[in-house]
Amino acid sequence: MTQTNGKPAPGRRNSQYQKRLSSVLRAASKVIARDGFEGASVREVAAKAKIGLSGIYYYFESKDELLYALQHHAFSTLIESLQEKLAQLSSPEDRLKAVFDNHFQYFANNMDDLKVCVHEIESLSGKYYKKVLKVRQEYYGLVKSVVAEVTGRKNYATNLATLSLFGSLNWVYMWYDKEKNIDIDKVSSQFLRVFLNGVKAS
Repeated sequence: MTQTNGKPAPGRRNSQYQKRLSSVLRAASKVIARDGFEGASVREVAAKAKIGLSGIYYYFESKDELLYALQHHAFSTLIESLQEKLAQLSSPEDRLKAVFDNHFQYFANNMDDLKVCVHEIESLSGKYYKKVLKVRQEYYGLVKSVVAEVTGRKNYATNLATLSLFGSLNWVYMWYDKEKNIDIDKVSSQFLRVFLNGVKAS
């Protein structure tokens, strides 16, 4: 979890603090995904989280910091969970499947986070932009290294393949509805087959 300015590391906070912080981040995700960062208000986030406006400012000094925390938390969580999965796998294709599974499973349960992460990076500036860009680049580099294991090369083609992979992964919020669509694990497997073999072989 992201540390907020001037506050102890969240890991040292009690469970009630963590629960309330998670509630604020979920509320912010919903409001920003719906209204866009410029249109979103801290007051609306507070109402969605069912806490007072002062409660928001206990955790975050500004709306900018709130957006930063939301994005940084999403990518940090993706990195941590993917690293845990990869540590248990040796086959390049199994490791690549873990990339698809990890991304789809996280964002299927946090679809508003995905929309915010895709659209609102440029709404950040200064130190917040740099910190989020750094963690996004770390995630990209981790995924690219797995793609390179499959292709057996670390070249421009691998970079294009990785960009193509993210192009597929990041637009799932436009069409996937877990209440109506097939199981996300089946979606992940199908995307993996298309990525590895092409449409005709999928």
